[in-house]
Amino acid sequence: MSAPVAAQRRIINRLKERQELKTAHLRKIKIESELTGQSIVDIFVNDDMISDSEVAQIYAEHYGIRFLDLNRRKPSTGWLLALPENESRLRRCIVFGEVSGGLVAAVADPGGAGIHDMLTSRFDRPIQLVVSPAYQIVETQNEVYGQARHKGTRTAQAIPSAQATTTVSSTGLNMSEQLDSMIDEAVDRRASDIHIESEEDRLRVRYRIDGRMIEARAYPTEAASALVSRIKVLANLDITEHRKPLDGRFAHKSFEQTIDIRTAIIPTVNGERVTMRLLAMDRSAVNLEQLGMELETRQAFERLIRRPHGIVLITGPTGSGKSTTLYAALAQINSIDRHIITIEDPVEYHMPGINQVQVDSEYGVTFAAALRSIVRHDPDVIMVGEIRDEETAHLALEASLTGHLVFATLHTNSAVGALTRLLDMNCEPYLVSSAIIGVMAQRLVRKICTHCRKEFDANQAERRMMDTPEEREDVKVYRGTGCARCGRSGYYDRLGIYEYVPFDPGLSSLVMDKTSTEEMYAYAVKHGAIMLRDDALAKVRRGLTTLEEAVRVTVTEVSH
Repeated sequence: MSAPVAAQRRIINRLKERQELKTAHLRKIKIESELTGQSIVDIFVNDDMISDSEVAQIYAEHYGIRFLDLNRRKPSTGWLLALPENESRLRRCIVFGEVSGGLVAAVADPGGAGIHDMLTSRFDRPIQLVVSPAYQIVETQNEVYGQARHKGTRTAQAIPSAQATTTVSSTGLNMSEQLDSMIDEAVDRRASDIHIESEEDRLRVRYRIDGRMIEARAYPTEAASALVSRIKVLANLDITEHRKPLDGRFAHKSFEQTIDIRTAIIPTVNGERVTMRLLAMDRSAVNLEQLGMELETRQAFERLIRRPHGIVLITGPTGSGKSTTLYAALAQINSIDRHIITIEDPVEYHMPGINQVQVDSEYGVTFAAALRSIVRHDPDVIMVGEIRDEETAHLALEASLTGHLVFATLHTNSAVGALTRLLDMNCEPYLVSSAIIGVMAQRLVRKICTHCRKEFDANQAERRMMDTPEEREDVKVYRGTGCARCGRSGYYDRLGIYEYVPFDPGLSSLVMDKTSTEEMYAYAVKHGAIMLRDDALAKVRRGLTTLEEAVRVTVTEVSH
């Protein structure tokens, strides 16, 4: 469906003014358009020469009608379903809602043949056209019309017919299909979590993508009961319980991969809130090379995890990638002649050749109880998912002194902070100084999208933040300008930044003297430890992330 000539000419002139389109290139694009049947404007968008949003704004200006951002204004679900899917997709058009007895329809190209007449004849009502970006219209269509893909076997049992009827909401939406479509979309967009939140006037769905929350869908409030009931059935939870928190899990097959979905439900003043953590079951490919460690850090860490005994601590806040680092370390040293056993809450990924124990406090399987039992099973390597209390801390330290290599995580902001945290948990200084062989802190930063990454000259403020010598003239920074691949964000995926502190006699002496975190930090910096801000800036200089990301993620780092 090609745009009218006059509107198309405006877009071509805009690109020529920005020197992004030459006559020879335009000639090739016209030939491609003739061969493929794709419009010239669509080719511009697909080649990231211009964004869908800018095209929509040019159309709105040309036709003298309103531009509507569908990310800011959500259409009426009931009216969206009033237009058949094939008609909606063919004309890139959705019915937005009702106003003053007429209907508002959002279209990608208001000059498309017969759109206004088709809508007028179908609904026999006045039609007001507005222009919205094509990608937003497609996203809306996918939400409403998306059909459930063929699913593999789930861990939940078959749903009795009496329960199955609860998956159709009073709005007429099949919430089983909506949930399948939602999960598939989240997987396709690389989301780590799906948040389903009941609000006063709607049911909001958000995805966490590359660490940031993105609003993805909205449903009428009446759809909440059916959607939450469907999730409870899949996760083997009591669908009649609405007053207390519930936790469960189920499996979902999407795009030929099986996704393990950990589900948490909690009641709020507006209804039940659901968080679903998406975990790919096959993590056998995770390795240290993929985590983003600089070569020096990775080599030091690899030497550390091949030591025969001692304790290695990984620190950082929730969601900083600690578990992934531990799994990669275990995969690196896993072999037929080594007995590895883990204690986790929960077991996130199943690893072949490794014995994994799930914490279950209801039956007395705590971290401490499991660790006390594990040492009697002749392990070579023990992984403790998290040190939460004094008893677990003592047992982990003692296990590392009796011939075991122990990996463990702690929730502290810095590597040296883990040392004072253990002392605060009443661990004897001699035990800490004797057992620990290395500490690593980590965070996750967003990576610049390689499809739209551009180079810029660093300004004076950026040069100062990057600790650039005055005599150096050619200093560059990199940013993503936004494209279809990264959802216009400029970022795609994440990588780790790491703070590595080797445990030497000097640091051991400071632990024995119970010195402050600041003093230990100063010693570590003076003796060659790799700190978080340094690692982040190294990735900025290599064009892997932005200076803004580096500063955002390391803003709480101790400074001296």
